[in-house]
Amino acid sequence: MAGAAPAVDVFIRSYHRDRAWLALALRAIRLYLRGHRRVVVVMPRASRERIGGLAGEAAFHFCADVADDYLGQQLTKLHADCWTDADVILHLDSDQLFLAPCDLRARLFDGRRLRADHALNQRRPGSDGWLCCAPGFFGTDFDRLRGLDLTGPPPLAMPREVYGGLRAYCERRHGMTLYDYAARLGADRFCEFSLLRGYALLFVPDALTWSEHNPLPECRTFWSRRDTPAGIAAQLPAALQSP
Repeated sequence: MAGAAPAVDVFIRSYHRDRAWLALALRAIRLYLRGHRRVVVVMPRASRERIGGLAGEAAFHFCADVADDYLGQQLTKLHADCWTDADVILHLDSDQLFLAPCDLRARLFDGRRLRADHALNQRRPGSDGWLCCAPGFFGTDFDRLRGLDLTGPPPLAMPREVYGGLRAYCERRHGMTLYDYAARLGADRFCEFSLLRGYALLFVPDALTWSEHNPLPECRTFWSRRDTPAGIAAQLPAALQSP
């Protein structure tokens, strides 16, 4: 990542049922986030007709519809570099909101290295499918990372070279594409963020500075399966409460 300042794109994989959350997330980014080039949103083609007025709020792209869209969204994220040419890809979910001003250049970069997080101790039971994903995928390569919990949610920023490297590694080690590998496991045993973190730790260690704490404290995670934008409105800054 030497030379000119790397381009950072925000990447959100969403779908039509999270439209209200996505609208709020895009508004929060517009109000509070600085240091990025653009926001890229990828949704299944079935959502194309249901995004309404959001079309002008980000660079929208539409991916293939799949029967299990939870697995579909995991795989879309592992192909994020196919949807943007940014040097750095910052993953966010639709229900993650910036609640205060945030300068990505100040928060995400430690000199020329990216800041990223992982847990130093396992927070999930040893039999947890997501926790087992990275050790099973990387095999003996993962031995020196055992004990780490790489399953944490976004925000997570990755250098673009991680994505292609990870897909090529899958084909070399497992003799199949990531799509086929994930389909064999299913969404409850496949964790995209553990694979991104694992590959970065193992194969591009000098590109990142790691911490137990997420480098973007201004970004708060809600839970779209339980919460609604209206239900959490009182927890938002006034600028996000007004239409």
